[in-house]
Amino acid sequence: MTLAAMLAAAVLAMGAAARSALALSRRGAVAARLPSGPNPASGEMAPAARRTLPQPPARVGRALVDAALPLRPEAAWTAWLLALGLGPLVAAVAGGPGLAGVALLALGAGPALVVRSRRGAAATRLEQALPGALEAVARSLRSGASLRQAIEEAGAAPGGSPQLAAELARAGAEARQGASLVAALEGIAARRPLAGVRLGVAALCLGAETGGAQARAVDGVAATVRERLAVGAELRALASQARISALVIGLAPVGFGAFAAATDPRTSQFLLHTPAGLILLTVGLTLDGLGWLWMQRLSQVAV
Repeated sequence: MTLAAMLAAAVLAMGAAARSALALSRRGAVAARLPSGPNPASGEMAPAARRTLPQPPARVGRALVDAALPLRPEAAWTAWLLALGLGPLVAAVAGGPGLAGVALLALGAGPALVVRSRRGAAATRLEQALPGALEAVARSLRSGASLRQAIEEAGAAPGGSPQLAAELARAGAEARQGASLVAALEGIAARRPLAGVRLGVAALCLGAETGGAQARAVDGVAATVRERLAVGAELRALASQARISALVIGLAPVGFGAFAAATDPRTSQFLLHTPAGLILLTVGLTLDGLGWLWMQRLSQVAV
């Protein structure tokens, strides 16, 4: 089989796999809209209970949620497996085993590096939505609602952070079912150990225990959290140049290496077809990725 035929076969295989993954994703989306209870007549589960996509490890779903990436864990896991399986095959057909190893390293570590670089994005969004939620609680308190009702109304309000809305709704539901409102609020601070969340929970717990001008106190805490977030946004803006420099420094060696390999056959022959070149290429890409992660960590702003 010629090189062109092998490349065409690999491309066709990737196309077929992509179409299969898309069909599975669509069937999963349709099944999710159907009732999920069992069928009493046949004893079978409804289509929503049938798994149409490979189930990823639990840490994949947690990482996607923490990174605030709007991806279904099953679809992301399936796409990653397809890319990891077919990408090196195409690279091997196009450039030999050396390029296949590079593709395997890039496709294996690249998505993980992207998700890791966005670690904590969901917590940041939650804290950014906190002042609006506290102001909604204060408005409900001024309208005559109890603190529990105000918390539930703030959790049901549209917009903001879905995680924060879920936490407020959970606290209100626990209090409505007989639990102490203070204990329910302290549970939010335990599950979301952020400085703004702890401050807001402390103000709400103080209002629940002592009464008084609850709306004014909650408004004051909302203003304090908003000012703190503004300071953090300004610091992140000042550190943006360092983050862009880290990105450029991380991508420059990769771009230069790709350009050199594409324009000089001797360079590509050495890097992709000799043991020494493969070792140097692997070590270089690994060190480049680790250096980019370290520079990203140094440019992070903690407020």
